[in-house]
Amino acid sequence: MLKLALFLSCSCVLLDATSVSTVVAKSVPAELVGTWLAEDIGGGGVIDDLQTTLEINDDGTYSGFAGCNHYTGTFNLKANEIIFGTAGATRKVCVPAVMDQEWKFFDALKSGLSWMIEDSKLMLAKPGSITVMRLAAHSS
Repeated sequence: MLKLALFLSCSCVLLDATSVSTVVAKSVPAELVGTWLAEDIGGGGVIDDLQTTLEINDDGTYSGFAGCNHYTGTFNLKANEIIFGTAGATRKVCVPAVMDQEWKFFDALKSGLSWMIEDSKLMLAKPGSITVMRLAAHSS
């Protein structure tokens, strides 16, 4: 089994290269590509100044800042469903409230989610239309 070690900001990240898959760039809808800022996670809002971001790229990768740690991964698309692969992330520890939001953010990305864009907001939902995250288009 091939493992890759990445060093980011003095933090070590271990990725399992056998689980990495990508989508064909032409299959990622243009309206999905970009940087999104979390406004709500699981109906509990977000910490105002934390700036939890999700960057979706047209090459099938995603990355961002989860509140305490930077992360990166790959995703697949099936119709209107987005399936995020396991993210590799730095391993910093922050205050409990920040870590709680970060854990909720990563937990929300664990299952296949339907996606929809409404009024420059990306809505991610579990089957049954239960919204797990609302993100706003974000310019860096």
